[in-house]
Amino acid sequence: MKTTLAILLFATFPLFAEPAGRDPFPSDYTPSPCAPDSGAVCETFAKQNYLTFGAQFRGFALDRKWIDEHWDEMRTAFLPICGKIANCFTIPGNPSTFCIDLARDEFQVPCERFERGTRDHDQCSMFATTWVIGLGIKKQLHQEAQSCATKAATGETRRLEAWTSPSRITSDFDGRLRIFAIDAESRIPVRARIASDGPGRFRSTEGPVPTAAAILEWNPRLKRVPNEEGHTNVVRPSFTLQADGYEPLTIPAPIEIRAMVVEMDPSPAQLRPGKNVVTITTRDSVTGQLVEARVMAGAMIAGETNMPIELVIERGKGIPEIWVTSLFDRYSDVVVSPARK
Repeated sequence: MKTTLAILLFATFPLFAEPAGRDPFPSDYTPSPCAPDSGAVCETFAKQNYLTFGAQFRGFALDRKWIDEHWDEMRTAFLPICGKIANCFTIPGNPSTFCIDLARDEFQVPCERFERGTRDHDQCSMFATTWVIGLGIKKQLHQEAQSCATKAATGETRRLEAWTSPSRITSDFDGRLRIFAIDAESRIPVRARIASDGPGRFRSTEGPVPTAAAILEWNPRLKRVPNEEGHTNVVRPSFTLQADGYEPLTIPAPIEIRAMVVEMDPSPAQLRPGKNVVTITTRDSVTGQLVEARVMAGAMIAGETNMPIELVIERGKGIPEIWVTSLFDRYSDVVVSPARK
């Protein structure tokens, strides 16, 4: 006879929602009066030098005829993107490189009107990349926008909005994470500083301080907190974002919390004084696969799950609490059988 204990997820995922493929710079942003002219921001390599610089910086085989035929239409398509960069310049503390890098991939979007794999698509993709390189850092425009925004600031503390990409991961995640932040009112990106309260590696590949939109190296690990049963639950660590002039914002890390489904054979009710041979099986509630955990009898280690173990219960001392704990902090503790006399 088996007794099954299905432990429900105590925090359903996700805690913060987002549409698939959320834009790091929402198109519904509110333009700033301090933003420089998008045409000035969009100035790139001169048309007559374009082919040469494309080859010099990226080894591109751009075609002069394609450049001449598509120059005006591509510049027109790029202007709204340059408008985003111009408005990003107006957030105090946003470096110009941050704003340009954030919009970099958007310059490829107009090329999607050409079928992938065709010459037109290849030429367009090389053209767009060369255009971004030619933007430079726009030092003067950036400085003027920053100065204007600083003078126009009211002194009121503003709010941030943030999300992660990917928006959902498991504890086995071994990739890179990005955290995006925008001004909650204007919806313009903010290069906020980020700190984690969780264990494990958390660092930026782009500088000593993790910041919004940067690629972050992070090995996700859950934290343990005490629960009402005298054991511990696993919970998500948090990320706290801070930027000058903004309220600090804390969001949960996007780790999926799963439960252990525990089975004991024979059932806890059949435990008797003396030697008891039991098997406690632990499985992941989502995959159904066996997971490693340690079996505890009160404060004593009784053995490991998923194999027969001996529980020796002394006469006259009652039956200790039987519980299991994850050695890798992936699951909350589970009480299989409460202590009884």
